[in-house]
Amino acid sequence: MNNSACIRAEGISKAFYMGTETLQVLKTVDLTIHPGEMISIVGASGAGKSTLLHLLGALDRPSEGTVYYGDTDIFQLQDAELARFRNTHIGFVFQFHHLLPEFSALENVMMPLLIQRLSSDVAREKAEAALCEVGLQARIRHKPGELSGGEQQRVAIARALVNRPTVIFADEPTGNLDTKTGDAVSELLLRLNQELGMMIVLVTHNEKLALMANTMIHMSDGQIRNGTLA
Repeated sequence: MNNSACIRAEGISKAFYMGTETLQVLKTVDLTIHPGEMISIVGASGAGKSTLLHLLGALDRPSEGTVYYGDTDIFQLQDAELARFRNTHIGFVFQFHHLLPEFSALENVMMPLLIQRLSSDVAREKAEAALCEVGLQARIRHKPGELSGGEQQRVAIARALVNRPTVIFADEPTGNLDTKTGDAVSELLLRLNQELGMMIVLVTHNEKLALMANTMIHMSDGQIRNGTLA
């Protein structure tokens, strides 16, 4: 698919089964994400925000409904095909950065490219460029334990964008950071959206970050209640 295509969720639901009990976490959600759009998803804990993000990002399969990237119904793909699609088209940033502690910032960012079987030289060049984009050109040889929390999150963002994905999904990207560092990460995400035209969908309790988005979506009880232009 090309990066000028929409992402569409059509009637996606997610239920978890525990013995005779059924927990309906997401209930028949429809959502369209347009090229270059930045969307924030807000709501109380347990509203279904992260579940929605995981389904949109193909980290999990819905109980009902599907998600289209352009004309591609991603849940018609077999697991191996879906993993390749996810690695190519989707970037993730989480509250906890999930960096590999034994590798440098550069090596962490190279990982998605090496998984695609790009050569080490090409992967290194692209990873260095991504780290420069997030302002870490002076820290590329440092391991995560030698970086601040904000720097570690910037490495995670560089890793998410190194493939130039169709979309970046961010789940509470500032949730583990102090206010000043969180503001800096928020501004970075906004800049990537505005300068690179990258779709960004984020779940956040950070009101300042939520209001930076083009569209704010409120969720409760597993459903989208409204979307408001910020």
